[in-house]
Amino acid sequence: MGCIALAAVNVWWVATHRHGYPFDVDEAGYTMIGLNDWLGLSNGGPHGWWEAVQTQTPNAPLLPAITSLVLVFSPGVLEGFGVLIAFGALLTLAAYGIGERLAGPRLGALAALAVATSQGTFIFTREYIFALPTAAFLSCAVYALLRSDGMRLRLWSIACGASVGLMLLSRTMAVAFVPGVVVAAALLILLRRREDIWPRLLNLGLAGLAGTLVAATWYWRNLQPVIDYLTNYGYGSQAQYYGQEDSPLSWDRLKTVAERMIQSDLLVPLALLIFAGLLALGIVLVLRVRDAEDRRTELLRLAAGDAFAVLIVAAAGYAALMSSQNGGNGFTFPIAMLLPPLAVVALRRFRIAALPVTVIVVAIAALNLVASSDIWDGASKTRNVEVPALGELPWVSGEPHAVAAVRQQIPGPPTRFASQDEGWTKADAQLADLLLEPIGPEGPPRLVAFAMRNRVISTNSVGLAGLLHHHVGLPLTQLVPEPSDSVANYRHQLTDPVLGEPPALVTTSSEAGDFEPVVTQKKVEIAAKRLGFRLTREIPLPDGRSIRVWVKGAAPKKQSRSAAARGRPAGSRRD
Repeated sequence: MGCIALAAVNVWWVATHRHGYPFDVDEAGYTMIGLNDWLGLSNGGPHGWWEAVQTQTPNAPLLPAITSLVLVFSPGVLEGFGVLIAFGALLTLAAYGIGERLAGPRLGALAALAVATSQGTFIFTREYIFALPTAAFLSCAVYALLRSDGMRLRLWSIACGASVGLMLLSRTMAVAFVPGVVVAAALLILLRRREDIWPRLLNLGLAGLAGTLVAATWYWRNLQPVIDYLTNYGYGSQAQYYGQEDSPLSWDRLKTVAERMIQSDLLVPLALLIFAGLLALGIVLVLRVRDAEDRRTELLRLAAGDAFAVLIVAAAGYAALMSSQNGGNGFTFPIAMLLPPLAVVALRRFRIAALPVTVIVVAIAALNLVASSDIWDGASKTRNVEVPALGELPWVSGEPHAVAAVRQQIPGPPTRFASQDEGWTKADAQLADLLLEPIGPEGPPRLVAFAMRNRVISTNSVGLAGLLHHHVGLPLTQLVPEPSDSVANYRHQLTDPVLGEPPALVTTSSEAGDFEPVVTQKKVEIAAKRLGFRLTREIPLPDGRSIRVWVKGAAPKKQSRSAAARGRPAGSRRD
């Protein structure tokens, strides 16, 4: 009943706060993948769908693929959020299952409430990225591991492996969480009764086989591009744009991961409550070992327990995230959602604290629900508090990531989109309209190079508009300021046969607020003019800037006829 109620709240929020408003760069790209999968199914049947799913590397396929199946019944851009809401329910139920195994049904329900109403669950239910399904399947894997009784029960062992495979299909960086599950499973086998160790080792092998087979459905064809992507963005040259450069074993890296977890996933009140629960659990375990007649035996018994297995998965995942300076968006969320079920275990010893802790969790849940619903600006505003050793962190916040990403470049209310933001989706549709028209000497451009790295209008958002309104994929490529932000570099990219020598180019009148590495628009335009590109159209943007469309060998600029001037709404042409 709680899952259904929260699902209804999230459906209401998405329908009222995302309809007609812009997506950030990642959301637009992932939604475009789902539409491509749907078009593959519509045009080529199951085989066309399968081929479309296989050709989106290096992005993990699961969420867009499931979204594409929903689009069969109702094509659009909001349907993907319905899939996320379903994954939110799955995460909540898995959290209950873990908590119930560790501390009983009542405390399991308390842990599920904390997970379902956490800041991260609200954020990632309402932002179309891969964090929520990754967290759901990691929790499912841990729950199945606990139900397997140390890999003694075969079906649950296989379910654990299959869940790991689905987690890998949900997000490629989730490979960071696999070692923790493997180590936890191995310890449960080695530290529990030895008389049936060989059947349990066989079940561990079957679990590994199940995970491998599930993941191989996509990684078999895409493994090398994924490896290149993860190493480049996780440890290579691109990582510098997504986090500070600290030693992996430094206090700064340890603190950075904790800060991300608190800021995006838990907020200070829930984080402090979890910390207190884990601290109390640690004290209980230390006292049990101290007071035991055979301390070594007691220590091994505790290490063979379910709670220690969950701790291993969370700690190993945390350590893996520390190894890269790329903080990512939602990277910490899957392991953060394992902590509430673990923290409630201490309440089995300190039963007198169960009632006040329950009241506090309910109060935190109510506060997060009100703040994230955007029904009162005073509650949704981010407020910080000083946390020892970590600095200022939010104790309440109702600012969705999807809105915050846009607000880094586009002014407006921090907790919601406003009516003027609708102009960005209209500009996307107008530009997609234009790029499909015969604007060049040879008709519609066969390839369009984008110079800007805008947070709202990008190759992803324009490509999404083209697919949504025309069911046609636009041939787009992105210019990059590497090896240098120079005229010579952009001239080379505009004449590089590898790119197919794009005959059309899109720039903006200002690169202010673009995401790094920033492309200087003037330098691109100088290079374009020297190559014979001419400015043919300009499209005004809601913030006063403009999009500039350049075509090689075109006639001088003409007055642009907007979609509205032609007497039809932008993007209304379907074919």
